[in-house]
Amino acid sequence: MLPSLLVASLSLATASWALHESDVGVVDWHTKLVGVPLQNTFHGDLILTTTTSNVFAALNATDGSIAWRSIHDDDDPVVAFDVYDHSNVALLSGPGGSTLRTYDTSTGHLLLERRLHNPAHARRHELRHVGITAGRFSVEGSTPLFVLTNGDTVSRIDSQSGDVLWTWSSPDQGSLVVYSHIRTTSDAVYAIGLAKSKTTYTLHVTTLSVASGSTIASVNIPANLATDTPGFVLLEAPPSPLSTPGPCLTWLGSSSIRAAVLTPGLKGQVQILPGVNYTHIQDIGLAGAGQFIAFAQSGSAHVMRYDGESLQLMWEFTDQAPSRTRTESHFAGSLSEDGEPRIASVYWSHANRHAIHQTFTPRLAEGKGQVTGYVFPFRTHEHGVIRHVAFDGRSSHTHETTRLLLTTSTGTLQLWKHDTLQWSREEALSTIRVAAFVPLPPPSASSDLSTGSTAGQGISNTVLTCIRRLSESILQHLRTYTMGPSTREDGSARSFGALSTLYSDQFGFRQVIVAATTEGVLYGLDSSDGRVIWRRLFGLGWASDRVGGRVFPVKMYLLPEKVGRVVDDGSQEETMKQTVVLVTQRRAHNTLVDTVVFEVDPLTGDDVRPLEDGESDTSRSRYGPLEGKDVIQGPMIESFVVPDGRGTIAMLDEFLQVQLYPDTPATRASLARLAPSLHLVLPTRTSSSPSPGAGGDIDASTRTQLVGHRLSFNDNISTVHVAYPTWRIIFGPGETIRETIRNGKDAGKELSVGKVLGDRRTLYKYLNKHLRVVLTEAKGTGGQMGLEESSGTMCGLYVLDSVKGTVLYRAKLPAPEGRCDDVRAALVDHWLVYAYFEDGTGAGGDGTKGWRVVSVEMYEGKKPDDVTRSLELSSYSNATTDFTTYEQAYLIPYGVTALSTTSTRLGVTLKNLIVASRRHAVHSVPRRLLDPRRPLGKVSPAEAEEGLVTYDAVLPDDARLALSHNYEVANIRQIMSAPSRLESTSLILAIGLDLFLTRVSPSGTFDVLSENFNKAQLVLTIGGLALAIGLVRPVVRRRQLRGRWYSA
Repeated sequence: MLPSLLVASLSLATASWALHESDVGVVDWHTKLVGVPLQNTFHGDLILTTTTSNVFAALNATDGSIAWRSIHDDDDPVVAFDVYDHSNVALLSGPGGSTLRTYDTSTGHLLLERRLHNPAHARRHELRHVGITAGRFSVEGSTPLFVLTNGDTVSRIDSQSGDVLWTWSSPDQGSLVVYSHIRTTSDAVYAIGLAKSKTTYTLHVTTLSVASGSTIASVNIPANLATDTPGFVLLEAPPSPLSTPGPCLTWLGSSSIRAAVLTPGLKGQVQILPGVNYTHIQDIGLAGAGQFIAFAQSGSAHVMRYDGESLQLMWEFTDQAPSRTRTESHFAGSLSEDGEPRIASVYWSHANRHAIHQTFTPRLAEGKGQVTGYVFPFRTHEHGVIRHVAFDGRSSHTHETTRLLLTTSTGTLQLWKHDTLQWSREEALSTIRVAAFVPLPPPSASSDLSTGSTAGQGISNTVLTCIRRLSESILQHLRTYTMGPSTREDGSARSFGALSTLYSDQFGFRQVIVAATTEGVLYGLDSSDGRVIWRRLFGLGWASDRVGGRVFPVKMYLLPEKVGRVVDDGSQEETMKQTVVLVTQRRAHNTLVDTVVFEVDPLTGDDVRPLEDGESDTSRSRYGPLEGKDVIQGPMIESFVVPDGRGTIAMLDEFLQVQLYPDTPATRASLARLAPSLHLVLPTRTSSSPSPGAGGDIDASTRTQLVGHRLSFNDNISTVHVAYPTWRIIFGPGETIRETIRNGKDAGKELSVGKVLGDRRTLYKYLNKHLRVVLTEAKGTGGQMGLEESSGTMCGLYVLDSVKGTVLYRAKLPAPEGRCDDVRAALVDHWLVYAYFEDGTGAGGDGTKGWRVVSVEMYEGKKPDDVTRSLELSSYSNATTDFTTYEQAYLIPYGVTALSTTSTRLGVTLKNLIVASRRHAVHSVPRRLLDPRRPLGKVSPAEAEEGLVTYDAVLPDDARLALSHNYEVANIRQIMSAPSRLESTSLILAIGLDLFLTRVSPSGTFDVLSENFNKAQLVLTIGGLALAIGLVRPVVRRRQLRGRWYSA
């Protein structure tokens, strides 16, 4: 009976991994983002926005979806835009406004693209020096565009053909005057700039002819503007049927508002508004309507209006300065449907714990105005403070229709309609810096998370617990085997329960992605669909009290699934919960830097740091900012996990002293025990004598070094461990370290330590867990590390042993345009892959221009069957350098932005290369195509038996290798992989401007049943065999018994 139960259990265990092939690998999701907004403008039912990710986009105001977006390269920054003809938008981008583009606002179709000047010849200025405006008239149905570029050039461009009709350049070419704003009237173009004197700025205005671009007048206006914030506002007069007054230039001088009405001849007087002292003025988007806000020293805000002749005070918002009861107000202006201006004021009330919105509606005919307002439930503890406000004046007829767009300090974009949140966009997800996959517990174990492990229970209770879990598992396997997995319409697994009871699916596809952003937000994402499970803000600690600052994530660690810690009474406490430890740098606005550690529960986002003296669990808010522990009063040099099984994090300060988290007697004892086996690699810089003949652009007095360290403890010198150098590599003059890459997290986990060849010999893999990849950039010269002398820039790649500093592999790579930013590398086990761009001009190149991928494999010994046991070998042994490399280069048909490899739970499945391309796509390149042992000629029978194919210099551009299908996955910076419970399947997460997750099966779904598998036939066959065994067994026993009686 027992063998029958065992066979049944094994068959059910095997069936638990059975899943239809169509349900694996097709479940993916794509989160399309635009980046943290910089400027938002309502345009009908669209919101035009520019972002910190260098994206110009249009959002649907109804639901917040992306109508279209234009993604620009880093060397093509978006600088200015203006709407014309009510349906088109003109955009200036590039250094100095080098490129003009026009788009259809409704579709995003590119209508025109024109290069205005060479980006390499752009002039650099500290002040704003670009601008664009559309003319108030049209010529033969085409609206002219007037653009200001480089701070000294004004051009008139036909918006349909892109022809430059005329160009005016400043006589001093920006050396004396830097122009920053332009406005047009029917008879003149006004260019306003700043001329710097010894301590202040002076205003300068030049008027140009609309028809020819010739200079009409050019004058200096004494203004005495401060050099730190030289602000001014250029106002346009409201339209008048009797006359067309010129624009009004307004600025703040000596705490008084001053204004000058401009005419083409620039003849007039400067007006001064006496009686009120002001601190600053602000353009709220109504300069075209002649209105702006002036902030008085008394704390009130004044609405000022230009009526075509002079400035007038329209309205006073009292008590607008920040205080204990409220924050400062954010103002925004817009026009109603009938063209009347509206002004919105938004601030947070500490007393009411709500945000308050006020709308000022002027009644120009009566010379009066009115203010209406309401409160709305903005959650500042979740989204930070309000940074920017955009107001839709068309919706301001009643409170119920008022639309307000908020940008918060955490990168969240929210649209409110009256007091109801319509939609919210988490644009901080475009700034993820570090992230980690956290496996979820199975359903049967989710309820046991609070009870811990079975340690300490009696034998009978332990047996009962095991029996209960086994019965639950058998029932679950039976349901899956007979009915199959439940799926939604989009193919993903059905809802797994409430957020408070998160648990995994049976195949481990559902995990929690914990992601930390540079906007001060920590997210918990569901890997099954990408939705946000929880979000927490980083607290600023002492810096939150009137100082302010930002928290920048540095490293993230996932503690072991079963963590043991020693409590105060000396007993051992164990828990099954995983925790995420985040090491960050807090940079206060007063320039102080501290190293802060946060520890959270990945399922809920709760703070799970060890309690400090006088602190209780109830004092930690689940909804307020997440407070961390200040570990180092200063910057951190390096951090790592102490391999003690306790989840101890060690951090090195700038004096190379080791600080622990958590810092307890038990963790100190663990570090003291393990210190002799720990090795660190740190980059440093050292001074040296200048090299003779060094170029002037190279700082030859300093050299970059890579220094290996070990830890020691001397209680006569320090109370903590201190790192001391053990080896040193000095790079040549001008060579700097760009990046160091550790061996992949799967290092040493390979079940296969060798590769059997077709002739039955074996290549044993060189498995050195201490390998590091170092990427460098050498300007003008090579040196100590073997880069040859060169007058230009070269890129270096080194593979070294971090224990003794031996360089095991090196490569010299070209640097197109003098930069090494395009070099990417990945190292896992014995496989190194790196990508770079070859411009075809290098001395060592073959003249072919394009992207290359180099695949390098390292094997023990000099020939097959040589064994050095590198995985067990001491790094101090000379045998660590006894290995052979096989390498081959391939042309790849697209640019590379990130590299990674797949990873599985046991390391049995082949590793594919995952590549993020400049095409905004994610590709999976099979390992077979990157095998450096691919023969150059005809494949022999032995090589064919290994699965080798003939070498082809160009990797195929096969759409079937694109994991992202037709998604536009933009600007990928990082690729992460995580194993599932299926050995055949890996989870792939691409992080950049967008987020994209999918599943990959490099060796095929060998542990997955196909769709046409006949389960009924298998069950009937097994049942028939079991019945036959039961019927035949008595007959066999009788025959055996009879044979024993009669054999004698």
